[in-house]
Amino acid sequence: MAPFACITVEFDFESSHQLSRSDWSSEENNQVFGNCARLHGHSYRLLVTLRGEISPDHGMVANFRDVKRVTRRQVIDLLDHRHLNDVVNGLTTAENLCVWIARRLVPEFGDLLHRVELWETATACAWLDRDSLQAL
Repeated sequence: MAPFACITVEFDFESSHQLSRSDWSSEENNQVFGNCARLHGHSYRLLVTLRGEISPDHGMVANFRDVKRVTRRQVIDLLDHRHLNDVVNGLTTAENLCVWIARRLVPEFGDLLHRVELWETATACAWLDRDSLQAL
């Protein structure tokens, strides 16, 4: 059996969004979402991790070039310099964005997709691990 390894590719994108529920009053939105109830933006950092056997033929789990190409096409090109509320249905929290991103990547990477990690700020992130990804 070939050894297993994880590979991670990092991406950056800039987007705006607003956390607000139309069925709530302004006061309720402000109480729950604070400053995020107003239109604002982030410099997001996305980490996509694949885990699998290291191929004895080419010595890789997957080619970084392919991971970059697929993730740019399926995610980055759709979110970069966009208003997320126009692209993603529902509340555009970091958690929900991880789910949206994962749903676009699972069909491409299948069981190799091990983790989707999204940093909204330098100190705050959300991620989905392998168990969460399999539940999608």
